[in-house]
This record gives sequence, structure tokens and C-alpha cells, in this order.
Amino acid sequence: MATSIGNDSAIWSWSDANKRQQLNIVDNYTLHLLSDYLIIQPMVRDTKEYLVIDRTSEEIQVLSSLPNVDGAVRRSIHGIIGVINLISGPNLIVITSKQRMGDINGHAIYKVQTTDIIPYARNMSHLNENQIKYNIKYLSMIELVLRTEAFYFSYSYDITHTFQRLQHPSQEFYSTPFIERADQRFLWNRYLLSPFSANRTTAQFALPLIHGFVALHTLNINGRSLSYGLISRRSTQRAGTRLFIRGIDDDGRVANYVETEQILQLNDIACSHVQIRGSVPCYWTQLPDLRYKPKVTVLPSNNHLIAFRQHFEEQEHYYGKIFLISLTNHHGAEGKLNAKYRELYEQSQNKKNKFEDFDFHKECAGMRYDRLTILLARIIADLDDYSYFAISKTGILQGQQNGVFRTNCIDCLDRTNVVQSLIAKRILEEQLQRNNVIQYRESIDSYKQLSSIFKNVWADNADVISLQYAGTGALKTDYTRTGQRSAMGLVKDGYNSCVRYVLNNFYDGFRQDGIDLFLGNYRVSSDEGRTPESCPISKELSKKFLALPITMFLAFSMCVINLLIPAASFREQMTYVLFWGAATISTLAITIFWGQELVDAPKLYSKVKRD
Repeated sequence: MATSIGNDSAIWSWSDANKRQQLNIVDNYTLHLLSDYLIIQPMVRDTKEYLVIDRTSEEIQVLSSLPNVDGAVRRSIHGIIGVINLISGPNLIVITSKQRMGDINGHAIYKVQTTDIIPYARNMSHLNENQIKYNIKYLSMIELVLRTEAFYFSYSYDITHTFQRLQHPSQEFYSTPFIERADQRFLWNRYLLSPFSANRTTAQFALPLIHGFVALHTLNINGRSLSYGLISRRSTQRAGTRLFIRGIDDDGRVANYVETEQILQLNDIACSHVQIRGSVPCYWTQLPDLRYKPKVTVLPSNNHLIAFRQHFEEQEHYYGKIFLISLTNHHGAEGKLNAKYRELYEQSQNKKNKFEDFDFHKECAGMRYDRLTILLARIIADLDDYSYFAISKTGILQGQQNGVFRTNCIDCLDRTNVVQSLIAKRILEEQLQRNNVIQYRESIDSYKQLSSIFKNVWADNADVISLQYAGTGALKTDYTRTGQRSAMGLVKDGYNSCVRYVLNNFYDGFRQDGIDLFLGNYRVSSDEGRTPESCPISKELSKKFLALPITMFLAFSMCVINLLIPAASFREQMTYVLFWGAATISTLAITIFWGQELVDAPKLYSKVKRD
């Protein structure tokens, strides 16, 4: 049962097996910065295509020869993310460093490490003082999104699609620029690349990005080489932060929607299995209001069922049959939300789909995570029926996945991660057994290194997806990494919960604005800021509301001081303590009452459906 780790590299290449010619993107450029032009030169031999951007007219064209670049400032870049329009005008976003994550079918997959934002305008003399201030704020929003882990890309592999989706297109699909053939649900820089997608000449410079998670590992088990990987693709539709973006919209798109593909490649066969997650598909909110757990509200709407059906019609188009797993509590506010979910499922009368509501916290109370076997027993027949995608090295189809498991909890993070990894483990073991890598009924737990890679990949995936949505790493990852819950894991969960509270209440409005700006949900006008009222981000929190938390802090401080410092008599001391204690409680109550006025709320574009 010896297992060894090798360098991250592919075992073999589908493109070779299918003899398809890929229209690839150049992997290295020199950017020439001139006063009037930005010129991007592909660093390939005998290139005859040079991208030229006019900094004044904003025209983008491809020339057959390199213009005069004498006196230019030169930078090495690894790709074009796109162009963002701010008050100052357009800004070119480029990749300045990257990290190779590994290979899929012989194609290198990279992670964006650092970026640069280059304004077309040479200076800000055309802006007034307010416009300069607001332009800097918009720029910091874009920089915050770019710093959020993690953006991935490939110069020769369409990372927006699953293995199965890539096996059926025509030859024309592969000769089409990446920007055109990408799965638009997961193309995070679609809006930024719109200036390049006008024609195919400029489109060949457009580098699609996904936002999510990628891990790729190569190892050897019982003398068999294999490559194991995981790709999570976060949707651009209804994208946002944890408490501001919940539920469904009128187009049937849900919050925190992520497609996760587990990949296994052997010498003679490649397999993949896909799972999805997404918010409870009905109209509901949980807007931050300074409470630790804001109120969950199912909104009154006659369109719940219409949106619900739209959502699952789209899922069936992509994945076939859908098995819905709800992990929310069966009591309290979560219970009402879960009841609405089941009600909509039953009203939809879709016989292709199945529904399983499993009260995770009740069933696994007391850290009894072994009870997840109850859930697995309920779904295992359908897990086997839905199967997985498999194709031989020679291009012969061995099997297709005809259904998908859609898992959710309240956030689609912590509980969801645990259950998805449980399903993924069952599928991986089945694939390894069928291909005689491990013995029938043998577990990957018998192979220390493989088990460690599997657990850590899924735990890392949980942390990154959670960081992107909630601002911190995931909870319960100690179970995913080790197979059991621990006291230290509970302490870490407590810390992450506290950090989430601060971020969700006081920072996520700005982060939400950055996401909407990046995706083109809000588009900046060059006229913004000519008067302060003309710019939405000019709105600041009224200083009168700051008096509440300041008064509460001072009252609490005085209460503690009077507890610690004795007065002339015990009665006098208790009078002071009770007075300042009452002042603390009353200001706390008033602060919570005005909670939604104090939180950092989005200012640009809201996908929040309110009463």
C-alpha cells in the first residue's frame, strides 16, 4: 500500500487523444507604456499581432507590426484581466505574477498572485477634488476584489467548463476564442473583457478568470500513477457577501452558487464528479443589524414558485436530475426557511428531482459526526444511479454523470462542506476500486498520503469558499481535515465566528460594492462627483448614530471602573454600578434597534429583496 507524491503534472492529454487544435492564449507579454499608447507585445517568435490601446480615444486595435516604442516604460505581464471604467476614465488591469497550481490533461492551470491597474489618463488634472477622492475609493474597491483569494486561469484549457461539458462540442468550439466559449456563469471578468470581445482579433488577448478554488496533486498508489484535483467555480450571478446576498432573484439565480468538480486521472482513464451548492431557492433575507444572528425573514411574494422552477429548470439543463439536500435546522427561523423549501419542492411537482432535509445540528449534536452515515445511507442509491463522468485515453466514453447533488445549509458553507466531502470520498473510492487501484471495499483511509491529500484539499476548498463569501475560513474544518471534531477546532470556530460578525456588520458593504463594480452590476459615470450628491459613495454614516456605540462603550467602562474601585460605602458603589449598568443596557438596546443604520451597507447596486 505504498503511496508516493510526485510533481504536479498531467498523466496524459485529452487534446492529444482527440486530435483537436486549440486556439490558445499567449502566456507572456511585454507591456510598453507610452504617453499616448499602451502597447502589448506577445513574447512569441515571429509574432505579427500587437495590441495597441490609444490612451486618449480609448480605441483598441491589433497591428501587424510593433509601433515605435522608443522611450517606453516596459513591464513584463502574464495576461490581461480587462478594463474597468472609473471617474478618471478607463483603467487596464493586468496580471504581473502568477503561481502554477498543476496541470489538467497537459494544460497548466495558474493562480493570479499580483495585478496592476494602469489608468489611461496620464494625470487627474481633469477631475475636481471630490472626484479624485471618489475615484480613489472606487479604485480601492477593485483592488480589494483582486486581493480576495482566489482567481485562476489557463492559457490553453477552458477552466470554466467541466470535463463532461468539454467532451461534446464541435470542432468550431475549440477554434473559438476563450471569452466566447466560456461558461458565462463562472466567467468573473466577462464585463472587464467586454472592450476586447468586440471582434475575434482582440478577443484572442482576453484571458478568462474563474473565482473559487483549484488544487491539483500527482501521486502513486500501488504502482499506479494518478492525478487528483478539485475545482470550485463560484457563480457571477447573484454574487456577493454573506448577509447582504441571500436566497433567489426573479431570474431563478441564487446566492453563493458554487459548482465543484472532483477530478481523477489515471494512465488510461479520466474521471470527474460534479456537485453544486446554493442558497435556499426562495425569497428571503438576513440583513445585518448588529445582532449576532440577524433575523431570517421569508419574504411575502407570489413569485416564490416561479423563481424556484426557473432555478431548477436551469440546473436540469446543465446537470440532469437534481437531488436536493437541505442541512438547515428544523426549528426556529431556519426551520421556517426549511419548511418553505420543502413546500416549494412539493408544489413544483417535479418527479425527476428528490429532496432530503437532514437537521445537521440535531443529528450530529455532541460532535457525533459519525451520524452522517445516516444521511449517506439515505442518498447512496441515488449517488450510484447518478454515477460520474469517465473517458478513456483514446477518447472512448466510459460513463456519464446524469444527476447532481445540490447541498445547502443556511450559508452553504460549513455544514455543506462537510457533506460534500463525504459524497466526494464515496465517489473517489468507487472510481479507484473500479479501476483496480485499490481493492473492493477498501477505503482511501488505508493510504495515509492519499487520505491526507483528500482531506486537506477539501478543507482548503472550504476555507477559501468561506473566505470569499463570509470573510473568514470555514467552520468545522477540523472534521474535514482529521475525520473528527476537537476542542481546538471549537475554539477556532469561535474565533472565526467573532471575526465574521465584525466583517459582516462593518466591512461587507464596501466589499459588496467592490464585487458589483468588478462584475459590471454598477457602472461608474465619468460625471460622478462633479457635485457630492451625484456620487453614490459620497454618502457617509450620520455622525449622530456614532454617539450610540460611543455612549455604550463609555457607560460600560464606567460600570467596570466602579466595580473595581471601591467607593466610600458599598451602597454608594452599588448605586454607581447599577446606574452605569442600566446606561449600558439601555444604549445597547437603542443601538440594536437602530442596528441597520449603523452597519456598513452597500451603496452602489443592491440585489437585496426587501419587504
